[in-house]
Amino acid sequence: MSPRSFYKLLAFSSLSLIAAVAVWMATPDYSAGTFFGEPLLPDLMEKINDVEVVSIEHGGQTLTFLRNTDGNWTLMEENGYPADKERIRNMLLGLSHLEKIEPKTALPEFYPDLHVEDNASENAKSYLVTLLNTDGEQLTSLLVGKNISGITWNGQGYFVRFPNDAQSWLVRGNIDVTGDKRSWMPTRILPLIKGRTASVAIVDGTKTRESVYRRKDPALPLQPSFLSDPYFLTSEEFITTMEKTLTSFDFEGVIKRPAGLEKDIPFTSIMIETVDGLKIYMFLYLMDAKPFAAVSFAAADNAPDTVQKESVELENIHGKWLYQLSPEKVSGLLPFLSVPEEKVKTEKPKKAKADTKKKPSVKKTASAQKKEKAGQFKESAKPASK
Repeated sequence: MSPRSFYKLLAFSSLSLIAAVAVWMATPDYSAGTFFGEPLLPDLMEKINDVEVVSIEHGGQTLTFLRNTDGNWTLMEENGYPADKERIRNMLLGLSHLEKIEPKTALPEFYPDLHVEDNASENAKSYLVTLLNTDGEQLTSLLVGKNISGITWNGQGYFVRFPNDAQSWLVRGNIDVTGDKRSWMPTRILPLIKGRTASVAIVDGTKTRESVYRRKDPALPLQPSFLSDPYFLTSEEFITTMEKTLTSFDFEGVIKRPAGLEKDIPFTSIMIETVDGLKIYMFLYLMDAKPFAAVSFAAADNAPDTVQKESVELENIHGKWLYQLSPEKVSGLLPFLSVPEEKVKTEKPKKAKADTKKKPSVKKTASAQKKEKAGQFKESAKPASK
C-alpha cells in the first residue's frame, strides 16, 4: 500500500470514528444497568397508610391534598372540596412501585433536558411530589420529570430526582402527577345516564313560567307534557341537547355556599326525577355575571333503599357547595323564548302535544290543575335553609 493510500484510509477511519462517537453521544442510552429492578422508594409501601398530606408543586402552583378521618381526600386550595380518591390512591401506589433502570445525569445544567430541575421557577417543567404523615414528618419528596416508553424495560419510564441529591434516575412505573386542579376532582355533579331521567321541570325566576318534559318509558325520548305558555323550545334537537347536558353536567369552579343564599331568587329552577325515584333540585344564580348552581338531592318515599342511600351520599357531597358553570352548559338547559309583551297578561297555560315536530296545542286545560301542579313544584324547589 502506498503512503498516499494509507493516509487516505487513516483519514476515512478517523472520520468514521468521529461520526460514530457523535451518534452515540446524541442517542440516549436507555439500556438496563446494574441497578435495574431496585425499588426507588423501598420503604414507602410499608408507610403508605400513614400518608396524610400529598403536595404537588408545578409551575408556581401548588395542590395540597388532605386525608380526612373517613379515608377520603380533599383539596385544600378548593376550600376542602372532595378530591379524586382513586386517582390519589393510584398515584401513591405508583410511587411505591417505582423501580430503577439506571442513573442519569448529575449535572444541573442538564436537568432541564430531563425536566428534573428545581421547581422554584414558574418555568420549571418538573413536578415536586411531597408526602407527609400525621405528625407533619416528610416521608419522601421527589422531582418527577419527563416520561418515556421503552422496549428494554418493558413499560413506562420517568426521569426523577430527589431534591437534595444531584443524581437523577431513569425509573419505570406509572406515576401520573400532571394536570390542573380540576383533573384531580370529580367534576361531574349529576348521577344521570341516558334513559334514567323520568321528568324535567323548569321554572323561570318569576315563578310564573314553567315547562315540563316527561318520559313514558326508559326506551322512549323525553317529550313536552306541560307548558305554561306556548313560548318554549320543544324541538327534538333541544330536548336531546338538554338531556345530553344533564348527563354530562360538570363544573368549572367551586365555592362554599354563601350564608343566606336561600333568600336570593334564582334566575331558573330545575327539578329532575329519575325512573328509580331520585329527586334532584338545581337553582341557577348569577354572581359577578357568571352562572352558578346550587344542587340538592332527595328520594321519593317509595324509592328503593339503594336510591335512598344514594340521595343521602350525594347531598352530603354537594349540599354545601356552589358550582360555577360554563355558559354553554346553562344555555343547553334553558327552553324559554321571549313572550310578546301584549301576550304576558292574556296567555293561559297550554297543554303540550307529545309530537315535538308540531307546535304545542293551544287547547285550554283545567286552570286549577295547572296552578296546583306549578305550586307543588315551586314549594319543593325552595332551597333548604342551612
